[in-house]
Amino acid sequence: METIIIGSDGVTNYSFVNATRNITITGLSFTLEPKHIAYIYNMTQEVLIYAPVSPKVGTRTVSVSGGVITYDSSIDALATGDLLHIQIYPPNYGRTEEGYNMVYVLNPEYNHNTSPEHLISLTNQAAGTTRYVIPMEDYKNMAIHWDLVGSATDTVTMTLWGTLKEDADDSADDDWLDLSTEILGAANKASSSATPEEDMAFIDTSFPILKFMVKIVVTSGTTNTVDVYIKKA
Repeated sequence: METIIIGSDGVTNYSFVNATRNITITGLSFTLEPKHIAYIYNMTQEVLIYAPVSPKVGTRTVSVSGGVITYDSSIDALATGDLLHIQIYPPNYGRTEEGYNMVYVLNPEYNHNTSPEHLISLTNQAAGTTRYVIPMEDYKNMAIHWDLVGSATDTVTMTLWGTLKEDADDSADDDWLDLSTEILGAANKASSSATPEEDMAFIDTSFPILKFMVKIVVTSGTTNTVDVYIKKA
């Protein structure tokens, strides 16, 4: 089966205008029709735009005219800088020996990862609880690097939570499960002195979860710093 994977670095390319839902495809050797499109995924927004057989997408239809794919308003518009991942089946794919099992992958699995992200950066955070959600749709692995610094009067505590519930957010612990022991190796990570609590944890086996949440609790808000970095793959 011949498959064309379109990415921003490929010989086959795409373009779009900010705040629209129109994607222009160039470089194809055939006239593009809706039946040729397997899926469209916005890697930057982490949104599945189109997949005709997926129950997790808001639209299962697109229109194509003159090489321009248009999807409907049930999915957010595109924004400048968005990176798209588009899979196309050319006409008569898999029907000749020459075309059988040919795959052009411009976003291979080994390249499907994010750059390190500075998820949390706090200095003298006020006493209380803050939560930070990490979307994991289409990612199975993650590394997390934390650096917690408290003081004699201020304890900083970090826990890691997970969920498969779409409605779970950063407003409360409802709909989340505490996975700290499973992933961090302890019920929590904490610092109550100027000596940093710094370490890393790796999710290096398949872990198809919907979202993670990092929860930070500060006791007095006098002297503390919190830095957390993540990388997904």
